[in-house]
Amino acid sequence: MKELLLIEDDKKLSVMYAKKFQNEGFHVTISEGGTDGFQLARGNKIDVIVLDLMLPGLSGIEILQMLRTDKKTVKIPVIVYTNSGDEGSKNRAITYGADEYILKVDSTPEGLCQTINKVLTRMKIEEI
Repeated sequence: MKELLLIEDDKKLSVMYAKKFQNEGFHVTISEGGTDGFQLARGNKIDVIVLDLMLPGLSGIEILQMLRTDKKTVKIPVIVYTNSGDEGSKNRAITYGADEYILKVDSTPEGLCQTINKVLTRMKIEEI
């Protein structure tokens, strides 16, 4: 079973997406804040991270930077899933190593799952 870490502070959204991810065969861990999310990523075998940018405390961009500079987390694929649609946020996320950048308003749970599976498949191919 693939391990998915969802770093999202909206509890209703987290529960909805966690159920969808579980139905798609993922084991889901939810973190409502960036610091805890980073620690969970470092301390567990995580296959993919879905990361919101607007979080209490550390921002998603700060978390992404930390993930990409830590030996334990540098290779974990990160899908930024956010309401922050400005080009600056998108450019920063991609520059700091996001594998995908998806706007919540432009996506469905099914679409997000397809993106996650696409990223995981791409990672498998790159490992070969």
